[in-house]
Amino acid sequence: MESQSFELLGSSHLTTLIIIAAVAIVLPLAVRRLAPHQAGPFAYLLASLLLGQEAVDLWRQVDAGNLSPAALLPLHLCTLAVYLTAWTLITRSYRTYEVAYFWGLGGTIQALLTPDLTARFPDPAYLLFFAGHGLVIIGVMHLTITFRLRPHAVSIPRVAAITAALAGIVFVINLWLDTNFLYLMAKPAQPSLLDWFGPWPWYLIGLVIVGLTSLFVWYLPFLFLDLWRQRRRRHADAA
Repeated sequence: MESQSFELLGSSHLTTLIIIAAVAIVLPLAVRRLAPHQAGPFAYLLASLLLGQEAVDLWRQVDAGNLSPAALLPLHLCTLAVYLTAWTLITRSYRTYEVAYFWGLGGTIQALLTPDLTARFPDPAYLLFFAGHGLVIIGVMHLTITFRLRPHAVSIPRVAAITAALAGIVFVINLWLDTNFLYLMAKPAQPSLLDWFGPWPWYLIGLVIVGLTSLFVWYLPFLFLDLWRQRRRRHADAA
């Protein structure tokens, strides 16, 4: 009998990841090159879809009795990334963009690769999970490719400080409400990168290492781009 639980990196999971990656790259490039005048309306559409799927998912979980009142708080990193990305798509604020960029590509991609999920395709929980996380990636790429926003070196300590401050506040909330936001009190039930770092509280050190590494990794494309541009300018000046 076919398993009814989520299969990590199974055919449905891999297909979903490929679709999200393709849309996140192709769609913003198409808007930028073929319909730049539609960049603003498309940003509003993405923001509406992000907020709409979040509302539907909350309604689904509350209706099924899956969430306690405390768990309704939007304090998981990916949930915060949904709202932050939607806000940035509407306002194009650079300060929120740099946070959405690192949280979206760092945290959300990790969640897509190792989802804390038991439902499989085409269960509504599966569809909403990947729709929400995928739209964050598409939104961040639209802001980066179409609107040409980008992080800078100074973004790394700023986002690290914001994330550390958030973690400190959420840790206190977890103690108060007996919750597990940001996975600060326990590892995800499903396999994840945190499994490599031992039990609580030791895996929190791994969480910090992974977070800081992620900031540098997702800045590297722009560092290489800047170095390449500097090299081109030097060659042009020397010519």
